[in-house]
Amino acid sequence: MALASAGLVAYALWALPVRHQPLELYLRLWPAISLFLVAYALAGLYPGVGLGPVETLRRQSWATGLVFLLLAALSFAFKLPYLYSRVTFGIALCLAMVLIPVGRSITLGRLTRFRSWPEPVALVSDDAGRARHLAGALRDGPQLGYRPAALVWLGEVPAPEVEGIEVVEGVEAAALLAARGVQAALVAVKEEVGPRRLDELQRYLRRVLIIRELDDLPVEGIRVRNLGGLLGIELTNNLLDPRNRIAKRSLDVLAGGAALIVAAPLIALAVVAVRVMSPGGALFTQSREGLNGRRIRVPKIRTMVPDAEAELERRLGEDPALRDEWESNMKLRDDFRLVPRVGRFLRRFSLDELPQLWSVLRGDMSLVGPRPFPDYHLARFSPHFRALRQRVRPGITGLWQVTVRSAGTIEQQESLDTFYIRNWSIWLDLYILARTVGAVISGRGAY
Repeated sequence: MALASAGLVAYALWALPVRHQPLELYLRLWPAISLFLVAYALAGLYPGVGLGPVETLRRQSWATGLVFLLLAALSFAFKLPYLYSRVTFGIALCLAMVLIPVGRSITLGRLTRFRSWPEPVALVSDDAGRARHLAGALRDGPQLGYRPAALVWLGEVPAPEVEGIEVVEGVEAAALLAARGVQAALVAVKEEVGPRRLDELQRYLRRVLIIRELDDLPVEGIRVRNLGGLLGIELTNNLLDPRNRIAKRSLDVLAGGAALIVAAPLIALAVVAVRVMSPGGALFTQSREGLNGRRIRVPKIRTMVPDAEAELERRLGEDPALRDEWESNMKLRDDFRLVPRVGRFLRRFSLDELPQLWSVLRGDMSLVGPRPFPDYHLARFSPHFRALRQRVRPGITGLWQVTVRSAGTIEQQESLDTFYIRNWSIWLDLYILARTVGAVISGRGAY
C-alpha cells in the first residue's frame, strides 16, 4: 500500500501535469512491487521479530533504495527511459522512504493489540531481577514482536512471580513448550547457562538468544566474530569515523537549512505574540556548554515573564512539594513563570526552540544530540556523563525528548543520552527526527 501510494502521488505531482502521460503507462509496472517484497523478505523484515526500530529503518531504506536502483538499471538496459519519467521515479523513491516506515509502524501498532501476532518465547533465567527486567523490556518494546509464553526457572530458590507468566522448572520443559508452538528462548542467567542446558534447549527450540547486559557499552551495530573458535564481540565507536561525522554534519546543514526556511514565518509570529503579551524582548540567548566543553550561545524565544528566576526561588522556598518536583527533573508541570496564554503554547509544541536551527547551521549545535542544559542542570549529572556529553554537539532534539520528554527524571535523561552517544548512527538520527515530528505535533509530555 505504501509503495502504491508513493507511485500514485509521484505520478500526480510530475508525470501527469508535466509529462502529460497516461496513468495506464505506470500501472503496467505493478508487478515490480513483488521485487520490493522479495527484497524486504531477504532483509529479514518478514516478520522482522527481534529487530529494533533503528535496525528496521536501516534495512527498509537499504532494500527500498537497492530495488529502485535495480529498476533504473533495467530501464536503461531495455531502453525504456524515453517512456518513463526519471523525475517521477525519483519522487516515488523519496516518498517511499517516508511512507514505508510510517505504514509499517502504524500496522505494527495495530498488530500488537492481538495476542496471536507476537511470537511466543520462553524466558530462561535463574535470577528474579533479570527475569523481571527481561519481561519488562518485552512489554515496553512491543515492536520487537515477542510475547513471554513461560518462564523456565533454573534457580535453586522458589520461582518468583513475573507478571503472571507461567513458570516451568528446568530446561527439560523445552519439549513441552515446543509442542505448544514455542520456537525461541531468551536466556538471561547470572553466569553461564552451561553446555548441557543449552543443548537441551536447542534440541527442541529453533532459536536460543543469550541475553547479556553490557552496561553503557554500545549495542546497536554490534558484531560477533569467530576468532579461531573464540567468540569475539566487536564494539564500534561510530563518532570516531570521519565519514560518519561528515554525514552527520551534512544532514544538519541540509535538513536544518530547509527547516529554518519553513520555520521562519512561525518564528516571526511567535516573536510578535510574546511582545504583545509580555514586556521586554522576545528573543534572547543563553550561554551553554557545547562540543569539547566550549561555551556557545543558544538562541530561544522567551516563554517566561521577566522576573522568572527570582519568582522561582521564592516559590521553591515556600513550597517543599514544589521543590521536590523541581529537583526531580528540573522542570515544573504547572510552571507559574510562563508568559500568559503564549508561553505554554510555545512550550507544548517546542516552538520556542526553533531559533536554534540557526545554531545548527553555524555548527554550534546539531539537529540531534543531548540538550544544551543550563549549568545548574548539568551540575546534577555525574562527572563521567558530563565528560561523555562533551564528545558531541548538543542537539535541538534527542532520544529522551522523543521518549519521556519533560516528564523524564535526571536519571532517565542521563541513561537515554548515554545510549544515544554510545550507539550513534545516521539511522538513529533519522529515527529520532521522525519521532520528533510526531512528539511535537501531539504535544505529548511537554510542559
